[in-house]
Amino acid sequence: MNHFFLLRQMVLRDIQSRFRGSILGWLWNFLLPLLMLTVYTVVFGGFFKSRWGRDIGENKMVFATVLFSGITLYNIFSESVSLSTSCILGNVNYVKKVRFKLELLPLSRTLSTSIMSLSWILLLLIAAGIVFRSACWSWILLPLTLIPLVLFSAGISFFTSALGVYFRDLQYLIGILLQMLFFLSPVFYRLGSLPEEYRKMLRWNPMVWFIEVNRGVLFHKLLPEYALLPSAGDLLTCYALGGIVFVSGCLWFRFSKKGFGDVL
Repeated sequence: MNHFFLLRQMVLRDIQSRFRGSILGWLWNFLLPLLMLTVYTVVFGGFFKSRWGRDIGENKMVFATVLFSGITLYNIFSESVSLSTSCILGNVNYVKKVRFKLELLPLSRTLSTSIMSLSWILLLLIAAGIVFRSACWSWILLPLTLIPLVLFSAGISFFTSALGVYFRDLQYLIGILLQMLFFLSPVFYRLGSLPEEYRKMLRWNPMVWFIEVNRGVLFHKLLPEYALLPSAGDLLTCYALGGIVFVSGCLWFRFSKKGFGDVL
């Protein structure tokens, strides 16, 4: 119970520190995704005339909305990992001077990022309702499909935060790796539009599963390729990936933290 209370306080502190000192404060949490959605609509829908395809008309907002969904989902993962990589290095006192459950540091970063992303998801649902002129009952399933993504993000954060203590260059390398993974994930493109051999290769990227399953719930019957809800097998795969990576990351962190004091 004490750990839960401490974790909650750390999450609240992380959230409050995001926009501390800014004039608009919490409003930025809603303005940033709104501005991004506007930019995507103008650039990809207006300038590049990008279309998602599959007989959904020439509405330029469609591509921007589906693109925004991929970026929102990927952002939960990438921001969690980015913030967690240096979280131990940034809190040396917790390692050396206080008795503290260090696992809470990367976990709090992931949870605060996930909570902050709720404003992005809310804007996404509003945009989808406006663009497709319809709301989807499947949206109530989003908590069920987002949980494995959060578990996976926390698990990778455990790995990177521990490794970041021993390999200081990791915090610089992780940005490049996340950018590479971004382009290997179906954010800007439909997975179904790729040749079969590329689709099989991309299936080894865990983010493909999380993005596709959540898009299936977000755009159920709104887009042709998401006419059906994700299968039980796909959902179980996501939970298996999230659960295995979370437990493995936690065990790795507990093993690695024994040497933090000697390195720091």
